[in-house]
Amino acid sequence: MPSDSPFDPENRALYGEILRAPPGYEVDMALATTYSLDFETALVIPATMAFQAAESRAQVLDTPLALLDGLERLAERVAIFCEAGRIAAEPRAANRLTALLEDTVTEVLAPQGGAFHPKIWVLRFVPLTGTGPVRLRLAILSRNLTTDRSWDLSLSLDGEVTDSVQPDNAPISALLRALPGLARGRPTPARNRKIAEALARDVDRTVWTLPEGARRLRFAVNGLGQPTFRPKVGRAMGIISPFLSPEALVQLTKDLDPAECWLLSRAEELAQMPHDVLARFGQVMVLDDLAETEDGEEAEAASAALGLHAKVFVTERYPRPESTTDLTVGSGNATAAALLNGSNVEVFATLSGPSRRMGWVADHIAKERLGRFLRPWQAPTTAPAPDPALAAEARLDALRKALAAADLTLRCTLAEDGRIGLTLTARGSLALPDTLRAELWPLTLGPNHALTLTAALGRTGLHLGEFALADVTRWLGLRLTDLETGAELVFTLGTTLKDLPEARTAEILRSIIENREAFLRYIRLLLGDPQTAGQIILQGGKGGFLGFAGFADDAPILEDMVRSLSGDGRRLRDIERLMSRLGDAKGADGQPVIPPRFAALWEVFRNVLPKEARRG
Repeated sequence: MPSDSPFDPENRALYGEILRAPPGYEVDMALATTYSLDFETALVIPATMAFQAAESRAQVLDTPLALLDGLERLAERVAIFCEAGRIAAEPRAANRLTALLEDTVTEVLAPQGGAFHPKIWVLRFVPLTGTGPVRLRLAILSRNLTTDRSWDLSLSLDGEVTDSVQPDNAPISALLRALPGLARGRPTPARNRKIAEALARDVDRTVWTLPEGARRLRFAVNGLGQPTFRPKVGRAMGIISPFLSPEALVQLTKDLDPAECWLLSRAEELAQMPHDVLARFGQVMVLDDLAETEDGEEAEAASAALGLHAKVFVTERYPRPESTTDLTVGSGNATAAALLNGSNVEVFATLSGPSRRMGWVADHIAKERLGRFLRPWQAPTTAPAPDPALAAEARLDALRKALAAADLTLRCTLAEDGRIGLTLTARGSLALPDTLRAELWPLTLGPNHALTLTAALGRTGLHLGEFALADVTRWLGLRLTDLETGAELVFTLGTTLKDLPEARTAEILRSIIENREAFLRYIRLLLGDPQTAGQIILQGGKGGFLGFAGFADDAPILEDMVRSLSGDGRRLRDIERLMSRLGDAKGADGQPVIPPRFAALWEVFRNVLPKEARRG
């Protein structure tokens, strides 16, 4: 942590840096939690981890082979848990690839009825050489896994897994162990359960390297039935929170001198606070001239939010000059749901150290630091008029929650023409209010294929139609409309997909690896080291991919295959799986996607692979 202030916007880091392995290490396993999610981010994450291509997001999204390779390399080692019904509905690129995230993403609900709101990454890194300690990274964030560009704050901790239990880490490991049990409807896939448990065991034994100036680190998790955490009241308090509730602000500033307290929030949120509550703060501020972004993460404030998403509590304890400063960061806002009643699942990390090193409360908003981006909040001269859209948004959100809890199931049936019929059912009966309309569609096909729910949804089911196998997915796009105001809510919801033909994944691969050139480019990706492979594919495949197509440059692929065979053979096992999936697929030109010469060469290699490595 920089000694000047962790809140100074000059102390910034790219999100991809959190996912980047330390030198000499590779990602072995990763788990993320988030309130909201978009598929663009979820698709790019494995490629970012594999290729270290954090600055090439747009290129990766526009390169289906890069997305596919990232997913093939790492998707089975990544688990993402998010709030049910909070996935964006319209992925921009490679829609069919979202089907490959069906087991990666698990939708969950908070057990106490609030929001599932933690935002963390836990990553395990193993040495490339096979020798050296296992390393862990814990990132506690204020942002979701979306493309939102709001002002956020993150704490990234690196540590080494030891043989000794570290009791202070217990809240984080308890959260990881609880995650699989929070799934609604569709159970958490077995692989995600294993990832959560394995990382929990590692967290139990990890010693973290503390940021500069900090002497102690404590964790807390709310919403899992344990006593509710909130930052301690000291002799001074600073709060950064985009969402507020009067009760929480009163508790956080109890018996404090207003001159020792400051508050940074959004203008719309401050306008809703009682005057006597804001009078507890000597300084009430907003960000100066920042663009608005769409957030809506708190049910009580689902309207457009200013570009502030960071959540921080700065507490100064003990008399000066020997005081201690606590910096509490994490997912929780200064609201009753986050800090008082335990309804939200939230995660917090508190760093403590001498105020002379960590900064006094007033230091963090000094003009030479964050203060230069702030301005005093001016209360409106008249009370804000009631917004009729808020009531409509509340009605839409109530229906969203009902759909998320309805245990939706999609059942596949084989049609006469070889297409797949999809029928949607729900546990019990789900009736729509007359004032709302619900439309839904298979996510891969988009809203042009939407059907309107015209009757109660239950076990009888709604037939969605017949679709190509590559377009079948458990993800549904939904658009809810309030007929009185015209307000809309668009999102993705997962279902339980039953009777899915085993060939679905192969069909998706065939739709992306569409000809020999693409096949050979992908083979080189599988065989190459991740960073080199990523550079090649993002540069458009320059560098001799077409050896077996033109018979002019066979050596690089052959050398890479021999090198893999003499090593751990892991990449050859990936090729075995690919060959099995593609089978005799033909490209648009009618020619086999797999060049005959490569197929013959592969048989030679396949015969010398260890039997346990074959995946035919």
